[in-house]
Amino acid sequence: MSQHDMVIDNQAGAAFRADLNNALQAVATNQSGGSAPVTTYAYQFWADTSAGLLRMRNAANSAWVTIGLLGVANFGHILPGTIVYHSKNTAPSGYLKANGAAVSRTTYADLFAEIGTVFGAGDGSTTFNLPELRAEFPRGWDDSRGIDSGRVFGSFQVDAFKSHSHTLNLKNTAASGAGSGVLRSTDTDLADSSPVGVSGGSETRPRNVALLACIKY
Repeated sequence: MSQHDMVIDNQAGAAFRADLNNALQAVATNQSGGSAPVTTYAYQFWADTSAGLLRMRNAANSAWVTIGLLGVANFGHILPGTIVYHSKNTAPSGYLKANGAAVSRTTYADLFAEIGTVFGAGDGSTTFNLPELRAEFPRGWDDSRGIDSGRVFGSFQVDAFKSHSHTLNLKNTAASGAGSGVLRSTDTDLADSSPVGVSGGSETRPRNVALLACIKY
């Protein structure tokens, strides 16, 4: 690993050859070293070995822009398998819609290495399934906490109400004196309870905003 100012001096023989070789070596290593190159160019890369960062010169050639960490997958940025919600109805570059689709194990090898067949094995050999998050609310995995006991990671769960009850007080029409409750006949074929009516839609939900669930590949 070396650096070079990319200027080959007017010289002869061995000195010229050494200077040229040093320049070529710097190109091959993309200007890596513990200190910034003295001569810089727009969009030039520099592997800053002292800080462990990959940097790139900006378009104006006036400053170094940090790209990410050296020697770390995706430079330490968002890793394959990460779920994000996007404020557009198409997936951004580097992402797929989290729509349960079967996709190639080869084309999306990094993603397959992360999630495997947790959300479906696809055709069993060449594809695997993405998470299906369309119209779903995510829930943090219980991971032995005991709130959602026995839950398998990545599993689907249907909607439910926590067990509860409602009380409806009834009183006879023939009863004397004051009282509270819903009037009912004294006919013996009527029970001491009554339905309270039905209201609402086809699902239980909180207020929400529809966004596009995506997965990094």
